[in-house]
Amino acid sequence: MITLLATSLLLATATTASDHHGNHDHHGGHAMADAEAMAQSIVSADVRTVDTEARTTLLRHEAMPELGMGAMVMPFAIDDGVDIALFQPGAALMVTVTRRDGELVVIAAEVDESAG
Repeated sequence: MITLLATSLLLATATTASDHHGNHDHHGGHAMADAEAMAQSIVSADVRTVDTEARTTLLRHEAMPELGMGAMVMPFAIDDGVDIALFQPGAALMVTVTRRDGELVVIAAEVDESAG
């Protein structure tokens, strides 16, 4: 009886320490990384500089609450699928930004028609 109870407790403990796929998830690390990778912000931004070879740009952007960022000027990587020709200094763009491997990346861009 005691052995059966001890075995049941061990199985219950192992089950609660694993997610529904049987994978151990200590402190929610994987879930947080997945949520971060899926978070995106669509914001108005002004291009300050662009490095076409490195596919990077310096943007002044509105707040991106989905990514936990206020409005500021900062560098971004530009995804390979984005038309880098849009990134001319002084251009007003609507950009979609996500976090990939700890880096902020523009994954979509278009001319901001509402900018004067």
